[in-house]
Amino acid sequence: MKTEYIVLKETILNNNCPECYATESLLLSFKQEKVFSRLVIKTKKTIVEQMDCKQCETTIFPGRWTDDIERVYEYHKKTLQPKPSSTRFTNTTYLLLLLFFLLCLSLSIYLYRSDFL
Repeated sequence: MKTEYIVLKETILNNNCPECYATESLLLSFKQEKVFSRLVIKTKKTIVEQMDCKQCETTIFPGRWTDDIERVYEYHKKTLQPKPSSTRFTNTTYLLLLLFFLLCLSLSIYLYRSDFL
């Protein structure tokens, strides 16, 4: 199964980075998980949040966030509009269902015809 992430929102924060203290270098991104398989494509409810500093190129984990970063994060999380979770079937699924239906139909016709012989 292949996992892809849909970018819901990416924004640059005006807060200072807790590592290098650079201003306007924090990139906050919200992504939603989408899983692909041969038969089904699922968009999940789970949202992945990540904060990176573009200046020092480090990932800022929630334990290092200041109160200001926490407030801005909560604000952006409230404005987020995730896509609804869904399940979509691929063309392979429909083809397999069609083949199964045709097999059942031909088997039933064969059994029905053999009774009259």
